[in-house]
Amino acid sequence: MLVRGVDEEIYSSLGDAAKEKGISINSLVKDAIDSWLSKKDDDVEIHHLVLYSDDKSMMSLLKSLDYFAKKSGWFRCHCGSDENSAVKMLDEMKWYNGTIIPYDTSSKKITDYCGGVMQKISKKSKGQPICCVDFIVGDIANQKSLSQAVKVEHEYNKNRTSGLMFCPYKTPDLLSAGIEDMIELFEEHDQIFILKGDKVYKLHLTLESTHKMIMK
Repeated sequence: MLVRGVDEEIYSSLGDAAKEKGISINSLVKDAIDSWLSKKDDDVEIHHLVLYSDDKSMMSLLKSLDYFAKKSGWFRCHCGSDENSAVKMLDEMKWYNGTIIPYDTSSKKITDYCGGVMQKISKKSKGQPICCVDFIVGDIANQKSLSQAVKVEHEYNKNRTSGLMFCPYKTPDLLSAGIEDMIELFEEHDQIFILKGDKVYKLHLTLESTHKMIMK
């Protein structure tokens, strides 16, 4: 298991603790994650951004999410186009599909449509905290504009659903958009993650002054 942001001192301490217990560092970290999941706050409302460039990396993430969501008792759900290979995969894994048919991301009332999807999911979950992967926003960015997708994200933040919400975007859709829309998208989410193969990188975004660019 790759844990980014862990320095050598912490890693060494983990190694010593694992050695004392006669287990691997991977097992120690996994136990810590499992412990956190079992003690999670059901009132948590997390909204994360996930950036990816290929389906393979997304499939790897979804398999991990499926494992942890089952283990922790989250209501597993998703929404998006039935042409999306990731949506097909989640359907096969028996995740609840909250997509409203007909699926039309070009609608002038797309914000209302997305709100309806979330109401449908909330009703089905019956108060159970969700683990949701929303591919609709990525389609909006691709087929309409990133600016419109940001508006949908902003509306969701006004009335978040209890649990975990993951919003995947393909990197080409962001790179072709304006920097202002991209920054706004980042700011609408709690944390930003980038997928590369089976690895997950966390992107830190901070506002800095110009003089920081010339200082060590």
